Amino acid sequence: MQQPGRRRPRLVRLGRTVAWLFAAALISLAGAGLVVSADHLPGDATRPERTWAQDVAFQARIRALAPEYASLSAQVGALGDTARNALVDLAARRTDLLESDLAKGDALVTETGAQTARLSGMLDVVGSSVPEDQLGDRSRAMLSAARAALATTEPLAGDWRTLADESLPAIQLVDVLDRHDQLVFAAVQQAHASNFAGALKTLAEAKAQLDQARQTRDALQGRADVSTLTTYIDRMSSYDQALTALYANLQKTGGRMTPAGEKLVAKVSAAQKLLPPDTRAIVVIMGDVAQAGLNQAAIAIEQARGDLAIAVAALHFGS
Repeated sequence: MQQPGRRRPRLVRLGRTVAWLFAAALISLAGAGLVVSADHLPGDATRPERTWAQDVAFQARIRALAPEYASLSAQVGALGDTARNALVDLAARRTDLLESDLAKGDALVTETGAQTARLSGMLDVVGSSVPEDQLGDRSRAMLSAARAALATTEPLAGDWRTLADESLPAIQLVDVLDRHDQLVFAAVQQAHASNFAGALKTLAEAKAQLDQARQTRDALQGRADVSTLTTYIDRMSSYDQALTALYANLQKTGGRMTPAGEKLVAKVSAAQKLLPPDTRAIVVIMGDVAQAGLNQAAIAIEQARGDLAIAVAALHFGS
């Protein structure tokens, strides 16, 4: 039988051995955790060493689409430039140039739509070449950016249609007001030739032009500031009414001036003084009309242009 004194050192050694094995087990477990953590690189939840081959091939394919995306970006940029030109030409009453801008924009929208559809098909082929769950984060980000770039072009056709449709009332308004002025000038010329019946008939045609202008004004109300247009129409109408009263009186008297006729001449003179001295009022009116969806549509196109540029840049082509 062993002595108690000899058993205690052996128990101590056994306890130390168990403690050491327990500590070693903890260190092993911790080391395994570190290895697992190190296997996932910071910022990438995938296993780069496992997706590397697929990523290299995939990124090469998507970068090959760079010229197509650059061409699409140029098309959208041209559409944005055309939209700005349309606003400038509208405000300056250059209706011939405005119509040219609208035709050019229509062609660009058609080309952009066709190019987007073609590029979308090409991207689908690239995207289906490798399952997304077999791609690294960078490859997925490039694919997402490529899709986002195409998505920015989807509203362009609608935005341009809004701009074009809103331009039509403005073009009509310019034509109507110009036609009115031409008719009033013709009526004055007829009256100077003592053709008062002809002058009255021509003034009636001029009144019909102002009636059309009022209809356009009513259609724009609530979408644009029509206060200047309303004042312009009202003053033109007052002048036309004064001329009509004067010419009707002269027709009745056979061209002879009477006291009543002299009062009518004074009314014509007073109404004439309230007319704009030049075409600056029309320029202001066109600027107001441009607010009726035109500016908003142009801004939307510019926004799409910027979004596309950002999305294309995110593809990191050639990097």
